[in-house]
Amino acid sequence: MQKFKFKYDAVIRVKEILEKKVLKEISLLDTAIEKLNDHKKSLEEKRKQLGVNAHGVKIKVLEYKSIKTLITSLEKEIFAIEKKIEDLKLKKEEKKQELYARKKEVKILETLKENQYQEFLSNSNREELKQLNEIAINNFRKVS
Repeated sequence: MQKFKFKYDAVIRVKEILEKKVLKEISLLDTAIEKLNDHKKSLEEKRKQLGVNAHGVKIKVLEYKSIKTLITSLEKEIFAIEKKIEDLKLKKEEKKQELYARKKEVKILETLKENQYQEFLSNSNREELKQLNEIAINNFRKVS
């Protein structure tokens, strides 16, 4: 009996490799988003602390202006980080859509493979039955 060989096995392997690549890219995006969120939180904490310092103690006007400038700078940096996070989230969403498409392609090919395998088994069984019938007929003719 011959062995089942699916002609698109190589295609399935390539698609699975591409699927893993997309998963890795999503993971890297998650890591980048997490790092940016941590950085944003630390900047917000710094801004909050500077705000408390500016209003809590008697300080000179020059120091107050300096603190206000620093707070404004931190707010701009926080805004830039939020924009980067938003961009990364959009990229992540695109990658998720790509992953969904790749999984769908692999599933279609796997279904095709399963269907062809079932057809192969059916044909093999039919051939085996045919051979057994021929042997039985030949044995019956020899006996008669």
